[in-house]
Amino acid sequence: MLKKFNISKALIRRYSFLLFFLIFPLTSCVETIVISTGFGAGLAYREKTIDDTRSDIKIATKIGYKFISNGLKNFGNSIDITVNEGRVMLTGIVRDPQKAKLAQELSWQAKGVTEVIDEIKINETGKIAPKDIASAIFDYILTAEIETKFALAKDLRTLNYQITTVDNEVYLLGVAINEKEMNRAIAIASKARGVSKVVNHVILANDSRRGKE
Repeated sequence: MLKKFNISKALIRRYSFLLFFLIFPLTSCVETIVISTGFGAGLAYREKTIDDTRSDIKIATKIGYKFISNGLKNFGNSIDITVNEGRVMLTGIVRDPQKAKLAQELSWQAKGVTEVIDEIKINETGKIAPKDIASAIFDYILTAEIETKFALAKDLRTLNYQITTVDNEVYLLGVAINEKEMNRAIAIASKARGVSKVVNHVILANDSRRGKE
């Protein structure tokens, strides 16, 4: 009985560890809420203002509701929404091109959107296989791993970046202080085991698209 109990505890620890990595990236879309309520020191390293944060949350929420009501957030069509200073990045997989087009149109309807970046993949077979589920789980783990590497990098202001992974391809959105920091972020993401490609949508702090003086 004692041996069986020990094995059970080991399994619990093992799967708790896995669940941490699965849940952690799922909260990235609301990281701005957490930061605004408790991590004042972190705000000093953020390019995004409190007002920008609130606006982005509203944009993501409105688009999310539109996606749900139009069948763009389900088992067959799953589009993720990432927002940074009004720039909306769409990632995920849909079963036909019309769904991707609809996602773009609905995104532009949200007040405050300044750009829509379409990185949606089309599943030409229209079928969901077990390997797709396994791939999605690995993507979440990979995102969490890169987020951890970003957090540990002293030369990277990690709170300015948002990371999404689809089919081993990593998408970066956010604001870099300069090109050196942006290249550093890309390099860290590229070196993570399992990454096949890094798609960069990070802009510099002085980019005119930010609409700041």
